[in-house]
Amino acid sequence: MTLPTVPSLVTGVDGVTAGPATGTQRFDGDGVLVPLLSADRAVLTDQLRVAASLARTADIGLYVFSPYTGTHRSIPATSALTREDERALLAWASEHVSPDRDEGTIGYTRELVGGILDCVRDTDVDSLVVPSGSDAGRFRRGLVDRLAVRADCDVITVNGRHGFDEVPSLLLAVADGPHSGLATDVAARVAADCDAWIDVLHVVDEDAPARTRERAEARVEEAVQRIGRPDSTTPWVLEADDVAGAIVEQSAYYAVTVVGAPTSSRLRQLVFGSTNRTIRSGARSVVLSARIQPTPVG
Repeated sequence: MTLPTVPSLVTGVDGVTAGPATGTQRFDGDGVLVPLLSADRAVLTDQLRVAASLARTADIGLYVFSPYTGTHRSIPATSALTREDERALLAWASEHVSPDRDEGTIGYTRELVGGILDCVRDTDVDSLVVPSGSDAGRFRRGLVDRLAVRADCDVITVNGRHGFDEVPSLLLAVADGPHSGLATDVAARVAADCDAWIDVLHVVDEDAPARTRERAEARVEEAVQRIGRPDSTTPWVLEADDVAGAIVEQSAYYAVTVVGAPTSSRLRQLVFGSTNRTIRSGARSVVLSARIQPTPVG
């Protein structure tokens, strides 16, 4: 592994405009980037483990970037990324994060966002793995929200409770919208890396008409086909009036829960709205939220 120097923080993100989420919905490309935004070791560990699983199974490069020091550490595309490599990255990351402190000004947030966006462009990565801001106050929560809509790449947010080792099974909650495809790919890669079982869940109202139930069954079957591991994947349509509550309740039985960011239906605000906050705060597992690359406007 090498430790090249990249440009440090720059001010402003002029000319970068968020657009509607579109894209191929596929997790692939040239690399995944992990910006160090939390000094909490448990947060760092989960963030790096998820990114390592994605890089290893997709055979793409892995970059760990410190926006505070302007440096990053990289591992070239390889499927042989070991746990020793992960521990070495964690040790390096622990030395390059900023200590938790109150620097929540708008200008400071813009500097961090600008520095990370520069690193995304310089490394030409296709995916960004960021920690949830819920445990670090409004400052980092706002920073992560800005990155999710401004970064020219897919964004996977590591939410919920921290700390997972063995992953015997994971829950994939699919819904309408363009982000569920990426969520399915993320779940498939983490499951393949951990040799885990996947339950594919879609929640419908208890009084949903037959046509809605048929669409739900088709949706989960499509996800099963996309995952491509029929012997270790189960489709599941669950009846419940409270979507977030149903996902939170079921998350207790899994080490990892994966969700997308639909743009319609009751799950419209799944990633950064009230539904996601409910899942993130109440889930009894690590929660991965997937959002595909937005389209720039201009």
